[in-house]
Order: sequence, then C-alpha cells, then structure tokens
Amino acid sequence: MIKINLLPYREMEKKASQAKEIMIFLGSFIVFIACIGTLHLYVVTRNTLLENNIRNSERQIVELNKIVGDIQAFKENKINIENKIALIKKLEKGRTFPIFMLDQLASAVPTKDLSLENVTQTATSLSIEGKAKNTITVAFFMKALETLPFIANVDLVSSRQDDFSGIKVQSFKLKCGIKKG
Repeated sequence: MIKINLLPYREMEKKASQAKEIMIFLGSFIVFIACIGTLHLYVVTRNTLLENNIRNSERQIVELNKIVGDIQAFKENKINIENKIALIKKLEKGRTFPIFMLDQLASAVPTKDLSLENVTQTATSLSIEGKAKNTITVAFFMKALETLPFIANVDLVSSRQDDFSGIKVQSFKLKCGIKKG
C-alpha cells in the first residue's frame, strides 16, 4: 500500500528555515548595533577623559607660568641685589683706598729729607709734587714708591733746583700708575 503524505512538510521546513535565517539576521543585527553602541560609548568616554586631561593640563600650565614668572622676578631681584652688593663693595673699597694709599705714601716718605706738597689721584694715575734735599733722595723715594702694592709704575715728570729760604732744594713732580684690583 502506498502512503501519501499530504502534509506540506517542505513548506514547513522552508518556513522554519526562513524563520531561522530571520532570527540569525536579527541576532547579528542586534550584536552589530550593540558593538557600535559599545564602541560609541567607549569613544565618548575616552573623549571626555581627554578633554578633562586637557583642561587639567591647561590649569597646570597657567600655574606653572605663574611660577615661572615668580622665578623670573626672583632672578631679576637677585641680579639687582648682586649689583647693589657689588656697588657697595666698590664704594667701600673707594672709601678705604685713599686712606690706605695715603698711609702707604706716608710710610714711604723719608721724613727728614723729603716733603710732599700735593698728591692728586685720578682713576688710573697718581700725581705727586714735593721738595727734596737732593736728587738722590728723589730717586730713593721713587724706588720706595715702586714697592707699594697699588703703584704700577713711577715716572719722573720734572725735577728742578729751587731756592727755598736760602737753601737749595730739589722740586719734583712724579706721575704714578695705579694698579687695578
């Protein structure tokens, strides 16, 4: 006996297959949408974090610029104070140098044979005028001047014999260089 199945099993398989394909397509689409949503959420979160980092970095830059400005002001103040200290030292040396110089000159003068009449100091030279008993005394005085620590060289500008209260004396004029430092 022949059996005939009148049930549409092929159509049912076709419909089941189509339903399965639609479910796979919808599932894939949902997974795709979920991946895109996750990726979008990651990008937005990352962008927000980077913007926050940029804002924090800009705040730090502003703070560091203030600190750099303070450091520049400190350096300028330091240079200004160092200049003032150097000026004070220079003034102090300028104040004490003439006293030291006159003391040294006084110790170099032979008291019985020579007298100084005029001592003039400029920035780089010293001019000395005086009277001596003779030319040998002037020569010894010049040698004594050359041994002083602040004298660079001694030159005889002029020397002449004068009559002073009936006594013959040697009038002289010397030019001395002053050492720096």
